[in-house]
Amino acid sequence: MSVRRPNRTLIRVVVIAVSLATVGLIGLAGLDYWRVGRISHSCQTHAKWQRDAALVLSGAPALRRTRVAVRAWRGGHLPRIFISGAGSGGDNAEGLARQASAELGVPARVFTTERRATSTADNLAFSCPLLRKAGATHVALVTDRWHMARAMASANALCPPVKFCALPADSALTPHHHRQETLALLVYQLTGNAAWFF
Repeated sequence: MSVRRPNRTLIRVVVIAVSLATVGLIGLAGLDYWRVGRISHSCQTHAKWQRDAALVLSGAPALRRTRVAVRAWRGGHLPRIFISGAGSGGDNAEGLARQASAELGVPARVFTTERRATSTADNLAFSCPLLRKAGATHVALVTDRWHMARAMASANALCPPVKFCALPADSALTPHHHRQETLALLVYQLTGNAAWFF
């Protein structure tokens, strides 16, 4: 009884395919590491920039992100502020809107809240219908600088045809944030929750 030898050509093809995929993933991870903390598509390209609205992603204490959107609203750069996130305690979208109204003197009518999101992908997926319904086609995306790459990539993947620009809250890019965001961005890209090129 003869034993069939494995098809060497097939084995070579599989090895080459796996090798190319591995190299591709390593390259994408390296590119993502480089992207984290860098701001592309900034809203503030000139002093009189305008957008239809700001979208604030919850997840920062002491109104850090919300204050960035409020400054843009006060500066006449945008008329409305959307806040997204279920959060916890005062960091949920409704809590942030109430706190901003009380502490910063912003009329409640300026805010629209999305209350279900528990992740960056959710923020964009759940907020996009609200933005479209409001007719907001050009939106300033507000989050921490270290989180902006993943947020922008998710916005491009999950919220077309809305066009986003980056309006970051200044926050330190720690080595922990850098590693965490690089991995999270790569996972988001592989699961279809973030654009590979943005």
